Amino acid sequence: MNAKGQVGIPGELCNWITFLAKVLPLRSTGTFIELLIGAMLTLRGFVTDAYLMLAMRNHWTSYYKWLQQGK
Repeated sequence: MNAKGQVGIPGELCNWITFLAKVLPLRSTGTFIELLIGAMLTLRGFVTDAYLMLAMRNHWTSYYKWLQQGK
C-alpha cells in the first residue's frame, strides 16, 4: 500500500472517537463506527453516502432506527 503523503487520524479526533465509542451501549458501537468511517470517506459526509460507501453489515432501516432512537 502506498501511503506516502498520508497521515493518520489526528490525536484529538482519535480521543473523541474513543470517548464516544466507550459511552455508547456495546451493541451500538459497531454501528457508530461504521457510519462514522463511512461519513469520513465521503465528500459530503451525509449518512446516506456513508451507507453506500462501505459494505455495511445491516439493512438501511437498522441504521435509520439507530440514528432516530439511539437503539
